[in-house]
Amino acid sequence: MRTVARCNDVNQALSIKMILDGNGIDSFIPDENVATVAPYLFATRSGVRVQVKEGDEMRARELIDDLT
Repeated sequence: MRTVARCNDVNQALSIKMILDGNGIDSFIPDENVATVAPYLFATRSGVRVQVKEGDEMRARELIDDLT
């Protein structure tokens, strides 16, 4: 799995996941449970990660770049 985004909170990560999934890219938020229960752990640290399969990394990054 490749990390394609680091988000400030779980809601931002879920929004990116929804966009990726809607474009046929399976994505995963490995930090989802902890970020939901203890969001303060991610506010000042590495962020909530969004990950995809290695083969989908470039397309996922393109989609995420289009969001900004």
